[in-house]
Parts: sequence; C-alpha cells; structure tokens
Amino acid sequence: MTRPKLHFTPTKNWMNDPNGFIYYKGEYHLFYQHFPYDTKWGTMHWGHKISKDLVHWEDKGIALYPSKDFDRNGCFSGSAIEIDGKMYLYYTAIAYDQLNPDNIHVTGNKIIASQAMLISDDGIHFDNDKKQMIIPVFQEDQIGHPNNTRDPKVWKEKDTYYMVLGSQYEDKSVHEMRGEILVYTSHDGVCWDYQNRLINTDFDSNMWECPDLFKIGDQYVLIMSPENTIKDGTNYPSHAMISLVGFNPDTCEITMNNDMYFLDYGLDVYAPQTTLDKDHRRVVINWLRMPCPSEDLEWNGVYTFPRVVTIKNNRIYFSVHPEIEKQFSQSVSQFTLTNAMKISVDVKEGSRLDIGGYKIWIEDQKVHIDRQDVFVREAKLFNNDTKVGTKFSTPTLQDGCHLDIYVDTQVIEIYVNYGEYVLSNVVYGMKEYLKYENITDLVMFEAK
Repeated sequence: MTRPKLHFTPTKNWMNDPNGFIYYKGEYHLFYQHFPYDTKWGTMHWGHKISKDLVHWEDKGIALYPSKDFDRNGCFSGSAIEIDGKMYLYYTAIAYDQLNPDNIHVTGNKIIASQAMLISDDGIHFDNDKKQMIIPVFQEDQIGHPNNTRDPKVWKEKDTYYMVLGSQYEDKSVHEMRGEILVYTSHDGVCWDYQNRLINTDFDSNMWECPDLFKIGDQYVLIMSPENTIKDGTNYPSHAMISLVGFNPDTCEITMNNDMYFLDYGLDVYAPQTTLDKDHRRVVINWLRMPCPSEDLEWNGVYTFPRVVTIKNNRIYFSVHPEIEKQFSQSVSQFTLTNAMKISVDVKEGSRLDIGGYKIWIEDQKVHIDRQDVFVREAKLFNNDTKVGTKFSTPTLQDGCHLDIYVDTQVIEIYVNYGEYVLSNVVYGMKEYLKYENITDLVMFEAK
C-alpha cells in the first residue's frame, strides 16, 4: 500500500496548509493549499474534499483558483464560516510584483498580499468570478505589512464576527522584523474594521503565520506558526505552536499569559487549523511537511489525524478524534504495514521500540525518537534545500509513560500519556517489523 489508509492526502500532486475546515450542512469540508500540476509547491489553488465522518473523503476538485488581478499568482491560506446558510471563504490573495522568468509559478520578487473572500450558496459550487477584496494591500506606513500579511481565520462570538491575521512589523529599536497578529471585526462578515494587534518582543520570530484563536469553555487558546524560531541548522526553522491566552472580545486585546510551546514535538507539523465538529468539540488538523514526494511519487503532503483539543489542569491535551479511534477496534497479534496499526504500550526508563527502522526509547524521563534510518538524505521544501531533523524528544514527563502509537503508510503519530504530548513524523522506506525490549505489556490493533 503506497497511500495512507486513514490520513488525509491530496488525490494527486502538491498539498500544504489545511484551509476552510468546517462542519457545514451535515458534512465536513476540508480545503487545502494545492498546486494541481506537480508534486512541488507552485501557484496556489484550494483543493476541496468532503466527508461525513472525518475518515472517508470525497474529492470535489478545485474550489479556488487565480482569477482576479489581485490573486493572479495564488490563493493563499484562509478559513470558512457559515453565514445565513451560505459558506463564506476567506483567503489571502497574492500577486507578484515581478515574475520569475524561469518559472512563473514561484516567486520572482516580493509578493503583494491582500485579503479576499468568496461566498458559496451550497459549499460545493464556487464562482471564482465573484471574489471580492475585503482588506486591501497595506501601505508602508500602515499597521500591517504590505507583503507579509496573510491567513485570515474568522469566527463568530455573539453578534460579532472576528478575524485574526498573521503579519510582521519592523522593531525600530533593533532594526529587525518581528511577528504580530492583527485583529478585525465585522457585523456582516463582508465589511471589516481593524481593532487591535498582538506583539511580543520577547518571542523571537520575524513572522507569525496561520493564527487561530478559539475558546474551550471559558479559556481562549492561540495557535500560530511563527517563522524562524529555531536556528540550529538541523531542524525546520519554523513550527506550529500553542498557548493559553486571554482575549477581550470588546477591545480585541490578546494577552499572552503563558509561553508558547510546540503543538507537536515531532517538529514536522505546520499551519494547523481548527473547527468545531458536529458534537461541538474543538478539532485541529495539521499539515505534516513532506520534503520529498510520496513513495509512489504521485502526491506530496499529508495531514495528521483530526485531534480533539481539551484543557485539563490548565494544560492543553490532544486526543485522536473518536471517528478515527473507533477504526482501531480489532486486536491483532501480528504487526503489518498493509493496514493502519495502533500500538498501545506502557514504557519505562530503558524501554525501546523499533518500528520498521523508526526508533523510540525512554531516557531521562523523556520520550526520544530517531527516524534517520527511514528518511531521505536530500530534502527540499518550497523548491529550496531544507534542513530537516531526524531526532526529537518530549519535555520531561511528570507521571509515568503510556504511548499510543499510530502507524500508517509514511506516517507515525505518538500520543504520550493520553495526549500530554504528541510526536508525529513523516517517514520513507519503513520496513515491516516490530522489535522491542524492556517492555512487558504491548497491545496492537489493526484498522478495520
């Protein structure tokens, strides 16, 4: 089997950020950044799939594509919301100020970014002639950056619609660019007014992408993907991060009360997006970056399982969505790669597992992983040479260590202590064997 059984992938060619994730009229809609002509990044379209259960997905083709002067070079990331029974799509419209003469599908010089929208009556048909710009390109002296402002995430609280945008500004005290989040409000979802911004000079990042602000109970949570926070020359420099925050809906002030920490300690995850499922649980789905195409060379890009986000004792936890979890109902005694597998195991100091070349061990009260034997030697992402790490670990665990390990074609997800931490990785060339030591109790399940 060359394609994951349960993980979301494009039907063909390139996929990156999840967009427009929404439960709408009895179905889940998931759009995605898509270049339909190659397994490499290029002019961005929105691919589109629908599902009734987050497990089985039907391809609905391309929803958004460049059609206006303001989005002539790409429809970048955004979100979806239902208003009066219609689906409103919000996205960043991209135009290049100069084309690359060797390849018009990659940036020639600076990008010019504005925010745009398209309204669909049914969530299936999208008239790209009816797009409209809702936030024009910023000028140099305005609050947002004219080139790097993007990824509108929209939601509604009471009678007001809110939007957060990732952006950057120049910190003139040190002559460096820093990330920021801009907050807008609207009474109709069409006309938007700037309200406030979040900056944090203690947080070292020059751009904050894909912000997502949401509420669980009475607690607000912020997810974003800040760029260039790791500068070790070994790992991806940019990662998805998460934190508990404060938010005042009246003033639109966001307060960072806690440190940001990695959403996933496998460090492949980027550009998460959340929605509410049919039972009003907060669910997040994440892009797992693939530095090379799939093993069958037909597609590039995979998403993690949908994860339910909860808060316990002032900490954020993640669990595999119940619709995915119930697929693993059949206990088996033999490990196989012909189907998706779940391995549940209690581990301790000195425990080790080797899953087809993917190694997991416990040392100094941390979970460590090493994928160097099931990875590529030369990696490229966005058409550039890319440093991609192969060794990762969790922070120190507080109480015991239980692992739920999900193995699908080219993907491994590890949930530590029922979602205290998660580590997810893309792999290449995994072998069909399972070895372990210093472990007394291990149970395996095969997806039905």
